[in-house]
Amino acid sequence: MAVQKKINWMRLIIAIVLVAAGGYWIANNPLTFMNIMLVILGFGAVVVVHEFGHFIVAKLSGIKVEAFSIGFPPTLVAFTRKSDGYRLSILPKLFEVDEGDAGNKTDSPLAQVADPLAWDTEYRIGLIPFGGFVKMLGQEDTGAVQQTADPRSFTNKSIWIRVAVVAAGVIFNAISAFLIFMVVFMVGMKLPPAVVGSVLPGSPAERQGLRAGDEIVEVNGETFVDFTSLVLAPALSGKGQPIHFKVKRPDGRIDAVDVVAEDAVLSDIPGRSLGIQQGQTLTIERKITPGEAELFKEKTGFVPGDQIVGAGGKPVANVWDMEEIVRGTFADSISLTVARSKGKDAKGSIEKNDIKLPSPIVEVRIPLQWPQTNANFSTEFDLCHVGSLVPRLKIIADLETRTTPKGWISKFFGPKLSDAEKPAPLLRKGDIILKAGDIEVPTYEELRRVTIDHKNKSMPMTVLRKDDDGKEDTVSVEIVPRALPNTDRVTIGIAVALDAEHPVVAGTVGTDQPTLDIPRGATITTIDGQEVRSFYDIARLIDSNAGEKISVEYRLNEQNAGSVGLDIPKEGAVNVQPVFAALVPLETLKRVYKAPNAIAAVGWGMKKTWQFIAQSVVTLQRLISRDVSPKSLMGPVGIVSVSYSIASRSLVDYIYFLGLISSCIAVMNLLPLPIVDGGVIVLLLIEQLRGKPLSEKVQEIISYAGIAFLLSVFLWLTYNDILRILFG
Repeated sequence: MAVQKKINWMRLIIAIVLVAAGGYWIANNPLTFMNIMLVILGFGAVVVVHEFGHFIVAKLSGIKVEAFSIGFPPTLVAFTRKSDGYRLSILPKLFEVDEGDAGNKTDSPLAQVADPLAWDTEYRIGLIPFGGFVKMLGQEDTGAVQQTADPRSFTNKSIWIRVAVVAAGVIFNAISAFLIFMVVFMVGMKLPPAVVGSVLPGSPAERQGLRAGDEIVEVNGETFVDFTSLVLAPALSGKGQPIHFKVKRPDGRIDAVDVVAEDAVLSDIPGRSLGIQQGQTLTIERKITPGEAELFKEKTGFVPGDQIVGAGGKPVANVWDMEEIVRGTFADSISLTVARSKGKDAKGSIEKNDIKLPSPIVEVRIPLQWPQTNANFSTEFDLCHVGSLVPRLKIIADLETRTTPKGWISKFFGPKLSDAEKPAPLLRKGDIILKAGDIEVPTYEELRRVTIDHKNKSMPMTVLRKDDDGKEDTVSVEIVPRALPNTDRVTIGIAVALDAEHPVVAGTVGTDQPTLDIPRGATITTIDGQEVRSFYDIARLIDSNAGEKISVEYRLNEQNAGSVGLDIPKEGAVNVQPVFAALVPLETLKRVYKAPNAIAAVGWGMKKTWQFIAQSVVTLQRLISRDVSPKSLMGPVGIVSVSYSIASRSLVDYIYFLGLISSCIAVMNLLPLPIVDGGVIVLLLIEQLRGKPLSEKVQEIISYAGIAFLLSVFLWLTYNDILRILFG
């Protein structure tokens, strides 16, 4: 009897519309589509490898696999081998069997009619390529397992065979991570080397003599070392246990250095650390879009790919040379010499280390600013000072007022106002803070404290502001400090730096030297008899008189003036470290890691897999001990966002990232949580100990409790991801 088919026209029309709309969008956004597909297929491949592990071990164990799907429903193609041939279904959901001929049920016009009992595994390709799944006879992801007399059922196999089938997924993930890393290192990949970019004051690395430019060539006897090794070594070391380094100094000397990692107060993610920062190059970031590049050049004078070869009229060979020159520049800007590969405004050439560079050069002047604090490994920060004198605070980023309801919806979908329609911000860029709460001329530490004290309460502030004609006047405002979303930090929404343009003192500090008896808000008039007009002048004079005793004269008002003596130490009298006021995105220091042969690639792949598995385990341990906040974790939205960014940048980097994800999945799936592989293994071990499985009711309760827990975690992580993307 002929099979009667009828077409589900509604589904067919919807499918045609979606395909047409998708095709139109792809034609107009081919690069974006390619990157999105790369992310989807990459993550899908990681999941398929995991499921293939279950599939192949189940097959080898004699378990009937009812379905193996690459991608999730709706099914595009389904393929089944039979005793007398093959069965192929194409878009089965678009076609329906006439109910009057149910005895010859089939799935598509191209399908052959056969006895369904003769079918083995159905292989499917789903429309959604974000993973896949395996369905075994007698095995359920939710609820109790299905009992059946079929010897090919999952439930009728021995405990250890079932454990092997369940564990195969994570084993295949670990194997795939190893293969990914092995191939990556055979091809060659750029990774940040274990070069010290900088060390934090007060850190274990600083105390043991590590300095910018040092390269760690061996960690605890391991010679395959990149910057990840410096991050992982403290996490894997015992408390108080020294980490053995071999350090190559800039002059080529190799020293043995032992460093004991400690908890860093200022770290966003608590845990032991060395206080070593990653290095950068002198090359301006190349991966800037053309539109952004024009704006970048307008704001800074740089173009992507520029190489800085000089600073302040002196040649520089690396970032730490440049930073040393910048730190010693007591002015509002510095001139950088830049080698540019192209550009009509470039002229001439430059000699560097007696080698004449073919690239034309340009001079770029970058504004400098004085940060209000220096990071400190042990105490979070130190107030910056000049001979113990702390300048006032100046606002370097506006606080915008809102006329629309607060929240991210209004931020993206609220009415857009022109510059003329926008209300003036309460606090403006360039304002100098004269008072916050009841504190006159506060230091940064005092401003933070008074801001926290006024959380969700009105806080009066007085600032010194210049009008359009350059005239200075005092302005009083009322500000309500708020906690940032998803954090405990209280803020008034401004960024500040030190006011180096005026020689006015906000306070004095006495950590490195005696505190000077100078009133808050006083103006320094002379240093050792020489008139000063700014803190730049003060810094230059104190720096040039290192090791000497000088006089400092000040005036508070017409009736209050005075003079104090200052013994200047030979080092550290000026601990302000000027930085670029404009964003100068330097490329991360990277080096090509390419194995010399296949055997080395195998070893490197195994070591990198172990590194990421160990890192995942350490993270879980810190979550349990509450040393790491769950807020620091990234959920599906965050991972996809990062994946897209990496995929857009480099195919090799993305493949490497997939190896990292595969390593993490291997660990996460072994957690003893219901419905994931680790939880199933725990239930199987309980069955082995009891001699029988838990009751169906208990299994169902455990399964649904696990689903509820994992769904809650998924939603919570997604919420955090969205907040992180929207608010940083």
